[in-house]
Amino acid sequence: MVRIDSALECYIKKAFPERIVAACHQKGMWQKNRWIYVTSIQVQNEEIHYEYIGGCMELHFESQELSKYRSLVRKLKRKCPRDRRFQWRRGDEWYSCSVEISPSNWDELVNAFKAMMDIFDPLIGELQNATDVVFEIAPHCEEPFDSSDIGKEDVCLETCSLGKIFSNQLVIPDYQRNYCWEERQIRSLWDSLCNMNQEIHLGTIILQHNEFGTYDVIDGQQRLVTLTLICQILRYRGNLSLLDQTFRSENSKRHIGEAKWLIQQLAARTRIENLCAVILKNVLFSVLILRDGSLDLAYTFFSNENAKGVPLSDYDLLKAHHLRFITDENQAEHLAKLWNLAISGKRQILETVLGVHLFRLRKWMRKEPADTNLRFAIRDEFSSAVVLPEIPPFGERFNFYEKIQGGTHFFAYVDCFASIFIKFSQTNLVCVLRKQLMAGPHWRYGSVIETLLFGYFMKFGERYLPEALFCIASSVAQHRYFTERALSYKILEYAMNSEIALMLDQASSPTFFLAECMASIRTYGADMAESETGIKWDFYQRLQDIFDEISADFTSKTIYERYQDAY
Repeated sequence: MVRIDSALECYIKKAFPERIVAACHQKGMWQKNRWIYVTSIQVQNEEIHYEYIGGCMELHFESQELSKYRSLVRKLKRKCPRDRRFQWRRGDEWYSCSVEISPSNWDELVNAFKAMMDIFDPLIGELQNATDVVFEIAPHCEEPFDSSDIGKEDVCLETCSLGKIFSNQLVIPDYQRNYCWEERQIRSLWDSLCNMNQEIHLGTIILQHNEFGTYDVIDGQQRLVTLTLICQILRYRGNLSLLDQTFRSENSKRHIGEAKWLIQQLAARTRIENLCAVILKNVLFSVLILRDGSLDLAYTFFSNENAKGVPLSDYDLLKAHHLRFITDENQAEHLAKLWNLAISGKRQILETVLGVHLFRLRKWMRKEPADTNLRFAIRDEFSSAVVLPEIPPFGERFNFYEKIQGGTHFFAYVDCFASIFIKFSQTNLVCVLRKQLMAGPHWRYGSVIETLLFGYFMKFGERYLPEALFCIASSVAQHRYFTERALSYKILEYAMNSEIALMLDQASSPTFFLAECMASIRTYGADMAESETGIKWDFYQRLQDIFDEISADFTSKTIYERYQDAY
């Protein structure tokens, strides 16, 4: 049996450079439990792969949603050669077809992989593309946009079909080149296309006519790329210029591969004849075409809507709103690119920093309810503040509660606090807090405690951070100890009325904040130990666990003694 290790993995990767190769060969792991696999003809789909493990070469289908491969596996069984060496098996989350092999060197193992590929790759490709309906159609010939009309006006708006849009040469600018649609969005669009019995309108897209005669896709990339993939798989033979675009992000490449695979599955099950022709004719868009050099207008109109007319998220609207204040087009494109990267790669961080912690702290500083359920609450809070036209804004101090300046200040503000939040999240105290409170029934309190602790961290950093967590958590715990029902809006209201955010703002040193916060605490919950039952007792125990883990880091004798008395 060939030894599976990192050297073999490198060799297999060189043998199959166009495919994904993965392996498991940790130090001390028995050889019979080690494995190495190479993806099938569906190169980006790692759920389907050829795997060498325990002296066997296997074709694997591995997925938590195994039912999606049931039909394909059934057809493969019927079509593959009748060979008694092949053993088909099924587990809870996998199908496999295995054959025992005994390679004596690396080349023989490579040949074993190729032998399995020669048998199954053509069958998988054939079956994935097979359908009972013939989709192939003649090119849909529509007249492209009239560039002479575009040259007369800064903005041209018209309603037109997808076929007409595809008749033009579309290009995705580098700063917009990020594809991130998930299965839910693709299925929703597919269902709409299959169920339409008349024309349907899929919202607004924004194109910019450039000096080369092509059209940059400013807004609508996700819909247009997905529709391009759909028409390609439905064997449309007309112009699909977006297929020539290169997506450099690994995340985008993965989403593109998954989208192709999903659309192939959906297409294989449809029974609608001439579906592609219907899509090209009946799918309509409001197309906003801008002259070259009118990029600022694109961001003005960008706030309208996206797929199916659904309003954009607050974060999309904030991007559009603040880009309007930037007059330098290169700077606007650069910041738009950075924002897109943040949304795609660190959306949870962005939404937590802006949509939770900073939003709450800014509201509590003004003694206003932190209600994110209100429409456009986040957008309105972080939109540009009103200014006097003759007095320019200045003084970028980046206090979390400061007025938001339109344009570059906003993007720098977000980047500043996102960077601080990443450092904050990496501290041991935050990990302990999240482990004890965020995964159970007390997550609402854990979230509020984290917000206030983040406020402390922004001002004082890690100085006396364990003591700050003790004081803030003990203060917020008052609501749990004296309230029967832990309603979210009541917890947020209590945090606002506790004035901890104001204490932080007014404190010039950690000692002032810690002393004032401790003085506001009526009980530390020691009386909860008398009942030893119920949700309040459980919350008290969780705080005990948190403080026990961090107590060694207390440097304040006063707070350490208070901890020992109360917990």
